[in-house]
Order: sequence, then structure tokens, then C-alpha cells
Amino acid sequence: MNNRYVGGVEQQPTRQTLSPAQRSELLATPLFADLNPAATAQLLAELQFVHLPGGTVLFHAGDPGDAMYVVLSGRLRALLQGLDGSSEALRELSHGDSVGELALLTGEARSATIRAIRDTELAALSRSSFERVIQSDPTLIRRIAVQLAARQRAGSDKTASGRNVRTIALLPVSAAAGVHHFGAALADALASIGATKRLDGNSFKSANGADICAGRGNGSYDAELAVRLDAIEASHRMVVYQADAEITPWTERCVRQADLILVVDQAGSGAAEATLARVREFFAASAVSARVELVLLHERGELDPASATLTRLAQLGAATHHHIVPSDADDLARLARLLTGNALGLVLSGGGARGFAHIGVIRALYERGMPIDFIGGTSMGAVIAAQYALGWDWQTMASVNRDEWPRCEPQKNYTLPLVALNSARRMDQMLRRMFGLAAIEELRRNFFCVSTNLTSAAAKIHRQGLVWKAVRASMSIPGIGPPAIENGEILVDGGLVDNLPVETMKNLCPGKTYAVDVSEQVEFASRLKESYTVSGWKLLWQQLNRGAEKPDIPNIFNTLYRTTAVAGIRAIEAARARADLCFEPPVKQFGVFDWKSVEQIIDAGYRYALGKLEASRSHNVRR
Repeated sequence: MNNRYVGGVEQQPTRQTLSPAQRSELLATPLFADLNPAATAQLLAELQFVHLPGGTVLFHAGDPGDAMYVVLSGRLRALLQGLDGSSEALRELSHGDSVGELALLTGEARSATIRAIRDTELAALSRSSFERVIQSDPTLIRRIAVQLAARQRAGSDKTASGRNVRTIALLPVSAAAGVHHFGAALADALASIGATKRLDGNSFKSANGADICAGRGNGSYDAELAVRLDAIEASHRMVVYQADAEITPWTERCVRQADLILVVDQAGSGAAEATLARVREFFAASAVSARVELVLLHERGELDPASATLTRLAQLGAATHHHIVPSDADDLARLARLLTGNALGLVLSGGGARGFAHIGVIRALYERGMPIDFIGGTSMGAVIAAQYALGWDWQTMASVNRDEWPRCEPQKNYTLPLVALNSARRMDQMLRRMFGLAAIEELRRNFFCVSTNLTSAAAKIHRQGLVWKAVRASMSIPGIGPPAIENGEILVDGGLVDNLPVETMKNLCPGKTYAVDVSEQVEFASRLKESYTVSGWKLLWQQLNRGAEKPDIPNIFNTLYRTTAVAGIRAIEAARARADLCFEPPVKQFGVFDWKSVEQIIDAGYRYALGKLEASRSHNVRR
């Protein structure tokens, strides 16, 4: 076993028998609940308690499968080791999760490496003990098989681990961060999801004695502190550890106890670069494995370009960030849902003017009390998603789109067709009016959009940079409009590779994913039996002559648009199936360039969504 070294002392898992409280907690887990009395007695006699210090490896991929483990408290991470020495996080395990069962069933070596993110307590069942228990109750094998099947279906869902976060450390990086007010407000928001306890150093010392908190290195004090904190964690759904602004023993303990670390700073005038560097050095020295996220506190709701979010994320090595106004209850509720895996992500497809139906769906969700925590889209879906992320309500979206699109009619901004049929000048001007200098990373609402990178032949997920440029790239239909070029890469409409990016949303947003699909819904066909040669001049004359018979041939705009959409039809079918709920508004009667029917298309989406939500009452309404 590859153990962790701290201060020159090798850290190894310690084993002892389970306490009565730990036994009761273990028997309440789905894996061991309802065993017959003989098997229960056998199990309790065989189990061992294992304490695994944070940063310690429980076992490596390739090690013999000699035991299975159930997490009593703490957090583990499963890692897949690459041939080049790199590692990929597969999933995280917390209270009630088990690991190592497959090796007991198959006799094969470990398939992944398991490392403790924080100090973790486990119940261990050896292979020989497992074989004795199943003699008393063979149903244990079936339960393990069901659990393994569920894990296989989930795959390496990057957001699944967020659904079981139980302890959060708030680490202020400056005295001005306002973490006390924010911590209290966050704890109140988390309390609406489950019983929540907020602990700060001063109140904990007053209640338990300063020696316990300051007794670093004193084994008896460390053990007593661990017991008291474990008792608090066991009796609450969430525990918020509010660390000090300095690196104190209490701050170190908060970080050791955390499933998730939130670094808290002021948005406008935050911590100096040197301070952020010291925090990162502290994380490295403490072998911190917990996920780190950045919270930037704003005094008002306006965007603050001075936040320098990308710079701070890089300096801290944080996974993501949140813009929060502590006095805004909606901001805090959204953050609570994101932290606990109860968020709602909404994905909007491309579809030209039919995309105005997205606004109707957003209205219906709002009126049903279902706040959207993360939004993303492709092509026209990117436009509507960006408007929502900017903070617009559905009325503002309806008004702006009703005014802008009929005036713009971007497909008619003709130019000499050396690169594309139109120049996109009017499109760019309209997007600049809509989004100004707003940057994706500075939006209060989480947003992404998708374009197709022709240079790398892959999807590009836009999570930073100017909003208008990302949206413009996402809706650059090849042949109709010119591509967007960024750093030498040629970007076109995202519909070529992912017109309904459900999988991307599932990887970014911990919780449910709803999708709205307004992509091509009509059969693309002609009434002509045969046609191979077309004269443009003749077609033009037929169009200008009212009495002439007009052949049923699609124009160049519809053909190019259909070419963009057809490549992703099968992918859209798979995306619909992956969504927790998929809306398909009936908008086939509207053309993809029908910019003058904004109100009717919005209304069609709204009325359809109301009916869909009413028929899907199993999807709980959240306030």
C-alpha cells in the first residue's frame, strides 16, 4: 500500500472494531439493511473499523481484492491511472457508499485506485468474512450486483459526487470577505434542503474548550475533536465549517473535514495575488484532495468586469466559481442547490426562429416555481440561453427579440459569396447590442454554448470570453454566414456536432437536466418526381412572375440549414433520451427564418410547456 507521509511520519489506515453507534449506522445502509438475523450477527462479528487519514491511498489499481469497504464518514475518490502516469477522477464516494465489492465477487485485482479526500472512517469486510456472511444470507450477493449495475449505468458522471456533499469549508482569503454574513445566509439556504449546522472557531471553542481546537499534534485532543465533529456530521444533512481568515489550527481542521472547499473573496477588490498563492501553497502542504470552488461576493447585482475571475481561478486551482450577492435570497438558494446536487439545468437546441419557443418554456418553468440554475444551448438556443444568463426575464427576452430579429434578418445581409452568402455584419451588430462587453465567466447565472471547431473537428464548449463572440460562433451556419475565427481556429454552428448538448450539461450541472428541442421537425422533401439541373435565372423569373408555376425546390438557405441539422439528428434522439424531461414544442408550422412570428412562437412554446409540466407531476416543483 502506498501511504501518505506527513512531517516525516508514515500515515497508515488504522483498524479496530466498530462502536455500537457505527454498527447501527452501517446496518441502516441499503447494502446491509434487512439482512436476516443470522447474517446480521455474522456481519457485526466480522466487520472492522478503518480510519484513513486524508490523502492516504486505500488501495491501488492492480492490488489484490482482499476486502470491501463502506464509508461511514468522510470522502473517497476513485482514480483511473493512465499509462503516462496521469490519473482521471472517475467518481467520489461518501457516507453510505461502498467500494471494492467487484473484486470480492470476481476474484480479480482492483480496477481503480481509491484515495481519501479527507479524513475518512470505513467499515471493512474481508474476503473470508464476506464468504461466511453470504452463507447465512445469499441475498447479499444480489444486492451487491444491483448496486454494481446502478454504478455501471451512472458511469463516470462527473456531477454525481456533488449529490452527496455533506461538509463544506468556507475559507475567506481576506478579512473584508464578509464570510460571517455569507456563511450564516448560506447555512439558512442549505437548511431548506436538509438539517444544517454552521460551525465557526469562536463558537466551537466556547462550547468545547480552546484546547481541543488548538491541540494539533496532541493525540487525545485530536481524537476527542474528531469524535465531536463526527457526531455533529452524523446528525445533520449538511455541516458548514467557517474557517478563520488566517491559517490557524481551526482553519486546518475545517479543511480536513471538508468534502468541498469554498474559497470566499470580494468580487471587486479582493485578496492580493500573494495571498491567493499562500492559500494554494497551504492546500499543497496539507495534501488537500477535496474539490475547491471560488465564491465571489458582490454588493449589487450588476456585472463586475473587475472581478478578474479567470485569474483567481488559475491562482487557486479552483474547479469553478460562483457570483453571489449575499443579500439576494435567489442567489443563495441557487448556490445551495448547486452544492448539494439539486440544481436544474436547461438545454436549448438550435432551430432558427423556432427557438423563440424557448422563451415560452422558460416562462412556464418560472410560473411553476422551477428556477433554472444552469443554462446552455446551441445556435439559436445559445442566443436565448445567453439572454437568460445575463439576468433577463422572459418579458425582456420577448421584447428584445421581437424588436431585433425582424429588423436584422441576418440571412439577407448579402455580400459577394466568396466566403458565405452574407457578411454577418448586421448579425454582429445585433449581438453586440444585446450582450455588450459581458463575459461568460462574469455572469451571475451559469452559462455555456456550443460551436463546431472545424480546425480540430470537435465540439467547442464556450465557458469563458465575450458572450457575443461565443454566441456568434455557435450560430455561424456554414455557407450562409462566415465562420468565426479565434486564435487561428475556425468555428461554425454547433448544430453540426451537438444541437442539443444534454451530455455537456450533465457534466457541468449537478442535478436534473431538462431539454427543449425545436430542431427540424418537418420532412424535408419535394413534390417533384425528378430534378437535376436548375437554372437560377429561370427560377428568378418564376419568382417574379406571379402567374408562373413555381417548382417545389428548396432555396439555398433552407438547403444549407438542413445540411447543418441533418448530421446531428441521431445525436439529438440520444440526447432527448438522456434528458430528465424533454420539451418538443409544436412549432413545425413556422419557418426557421420566420423572424416576424416571435409572439406566436413564444406562445406555442409556453402553452405546450404548461401542458407538459402538468402531465409530468412526478417532477417535483421546487420553490
